[in-house]
Amino acid sequence: MKKNILFALLTVLLSSCFELDNYDAPNAGINGSLIDNETGEVVYTEQPDGCRIKLLDLGYKDPTPLYFWAKADGTFRNVALFSGEYKVAPTEGPFFPITEEVVNLKGVTDHNFNVTPFLKIKLMEVIPGASGKVTVKFSLKRSATPAGMEIGEKTISEAWLLCNTTPIVSYYNGGYNDKLSVKMDLNDASDEMIESKNQEITLENLQSGTTYHLRLAALSSCSYNSTLKRYNYSEIFEFVAP
Repeated sequence: MKKNILFALLTVLLSSCFELDNYDAPNAGINGSLIDNETGEVVYTEQPDGCRIKLLDLGYKDPTPLYFWAKADGTFRNVALFSGEYKVAPTEGPFFPITEEVVNLKGVTDHNFNVTPFLKIKLMEVIPGASGKVTVKFSLKRSATPAGMEIGEKTISEAWLLCNTTPIVSYYNGGYNDKLSVKMDLNDASDEMIESKNQEITLENLQSGTTYHLRLAALSSCSYNSTLKRYNYSEIFEFVAP
């Protein structure tokens, strides 16, 4: 009798262990880009610590925010969501805050966000120098401050020419070689003076014949960026040291 009872208990336990999960699988997602609302160009960032996408599922009375990181190339994609209406916004990025938008996710939904980056950093010219050297020329511009927001007259604080031997280049997360990369301190120059002419940074001590991955980064010290200190970036570009 005891053996029969024990066998029955084991049968119940084993069957519960192998019971199928009846929850629905994710059936929707969101896919898009961060777009500069002045130029129409993609706003570059880094992953992680560059920009997060925040979602609020409106199917719940008091939803818990969902977050995921945008990619370094300014795009984002999450296909592990459920169909329904969400409030969505990019946040914690190198741009002024924007209002959440209501997006109806059905399948994988394409949706871009127009943002105003703090700074626009544009690669102008890459000039090989003597053995182991390269000079990069670039421009720095402030975006027009969005209506209703205020920043000071002086906000452009620093620029970097970041260098790495891998295709992943960023200021945070160990994304650059600190012995080869160069920082330009811009605190003593007015923003007007910085914007009026091209800037240049020279890297030295590069190993001849080696392929390096370079990226320009610039930091705004405006109040909207005072805590997280997000950098605006150029695209990543390659350079083979002469």
